[in-house]
Amino acid sequence: MDGLHTRIPLILICVVLGVFLTWQGPVNAEAARRLGSPALAAVLSLSMSVVLVVLFALLTARTKPDWAEVAAAPWWTWIGGITGAVFVVGSLLVVPKTGSVLFLLSVILGQMIGAVTADGFGLWGLRETTISPMKLVAMALVLAGAVTFHLGD
Repeated sequence: MDGLHTRIPLILICVVLGVFLTWQGPVNAEAARRLGSPALAAVLSLSMSVVLVVLFALLTARTKPDWAEVAAAPWWTWIGGITGAVFVVGSLLVVPKTGSVLFLLSVILGQMIGAVTADGFGLWGLRETTISPMKLVAMALVLAGAVTFHLGD
């Protein structure tokens, strides 16, 4: 396994992605307010996502897809976009009521539960790993942080 020093650039990229994730909810909520509709704000947000991803594909794709391989993909290969859309719509509805910090603390807890479950059971093509007591403690600490933050209001 790579040492921490080789992972630092990846960790920094993840931190930047985390910052973007925290901005997504309030930006989309403001779009919903301005458009007068969470549904239209979701369409706007996801349309911008499509434009960016198409540009990314055009600039980086070096091979043509093997359509037989695509057709043989597991059913769950197709739900990634659905999970993204659910997140966008959910954040539009929740962020204005919770604020960014409580929303993200709760999202992080959900992400940890999802990640530990996916790793622990080898879901979605991941290598199965042990759900250790320390992972459960980490999730409990995030939950405690969310509750503590909420009680501070």
